[in-house]
Amino acid sequence: MQIKFEVLKKGDEVINVWEGHIAVKRKNGDVEILQYYVDNDGLPRLDDNSVLITYGKGSVTAKSDNSSVEITTF
Repeated sequence: MQIKFEVLKKGDEVINVWEGHIAVKRKNGDVEILQYYVDNDGLPRLDDNSVLITYGKGSVTAKSDNSSVEITTF
């Protein structure tokens, strides 16, 4: 079976793939770590959650549909 993830945009590149994760370097320099899994029916799925590594002041922000939390780590 071949699984195809259409997650790249023009100028993006995959920098790593490992068990359940794909690291994509976006055109603007950000790195997004996408999570994938195989569901109970054996179908591949992208998780709704991802990690975005970007330029900033050393803080971590977690956003969900109804809230946002920012934590300064250094």
